[in-house]
Amino acid sequence: MLSKLNTRWHRIVELASRERCLIGASLFRIVAGLTILHLYLANYFQRHYLYGPEGVWPFARSLEEAHRTGAFSIYLLSRSPLYFEVVFHLALLFTALWVIGFRTRLMSLLTYVGLWSLHQRNPVLLDGGDNLVRLALLYGIFAELGAYFSLDADRLRAQRERGGELQRIKGMLHNAAILACAVQVCLVYGVAGLYKVQGELWQNGTALYYITRVGEFTWPGHSDSLSRSVAVVTALTYATVGFQLSFPFLFALNRHTRRLSLAAAFLFHAGIAVMMGLGTFAVFMISVELALIADAEYRSIGAFARRLVSFEAPSLRRLLPARRIQTK
Repeated sequence: MLSKLNTRWHRIVELASRERCLIGASLFRIVAGLTILHLYLANYFQRHYLYGPEGVWPFARSLEEAHRTGAFSIYLLSRSPLYFEVVFHLALLFTALWVIGFRTRLMSLLTYVGLWSLHQRNPVLLDGGDNLVRLALLYGIFAELGAYFSLDADRLRAQRERGGELQRIKGMLHNAAILACAVQVCLVYGVAGLYKVQGELWQNGTALYYITRVGEFTWPGHSDSLSRSVAVVTALTYATVGFQLSFPFLFALNRHTRRLSLAAAFLFHAGIAVMMGLGTFAVFMISVELALIADAEYRSIGAFARRLVSFEAPSLRRLLPARRIQTK
């Protein structure tokens, strides 16, 4: 009896410590990291106005908020402009090192601290994507984000091959972090859907019409044409609510519905990026969802892409000489 229990326990430990979603976790690092770099660089020449000690958001108010809420920001440790410059550029450097996968776990922590501190310095420049990526970054400190497409990849692969007790613990922490990201995404969609069904505009199918009439969230020349179609606006309004309410159940049901829910999520956020101009919000959401795709599924996608390229390559080679002749 004890031997059976011991065997089952070892099997559970083995399954729990087998790292999953390593490719997706690495893609999250790259996509989220590049987006964070974009935020730093897009605001680079306005950094003193937006985040500096004499910026638009008063330094004294940030200190007051930090003391009241217990929040922390490394930018609040000094009012020196030189100190601000050093901290801002170090955070930029740490994020760049995180993207390329140099000492990934350490850079995950430093990138998180830098982004959190920047947000605390000026909390009005936030959206839902910033909140989610900060949580994902916190979970990512315990995940193996450098297993692929990184400078750490070979070293981490060697560690996995050696195995050992420490590697099993790392594997469990990685899987727990991925699971936390999955639960967080399900909560985001589920809670958003529940809030929407209580709203009158979502109930009568007109919510997207009014959203497309807000100047800050429109695509000039295209949002107007969308809002003119009653059928399209109504269908998309109800589809949005249905998608968000069903996502947690579809994601957890089986692998087929999980793939369907993630594909729908990618399309949903691509639509938000294009039609509402919320690019960074959409990319942050997609980056976290990329981490929820299994390694076997990524390999299947890669194999399909290679077959497609090899199938089309002869046709492309036949077309190239013809194009050269036409241009002469």
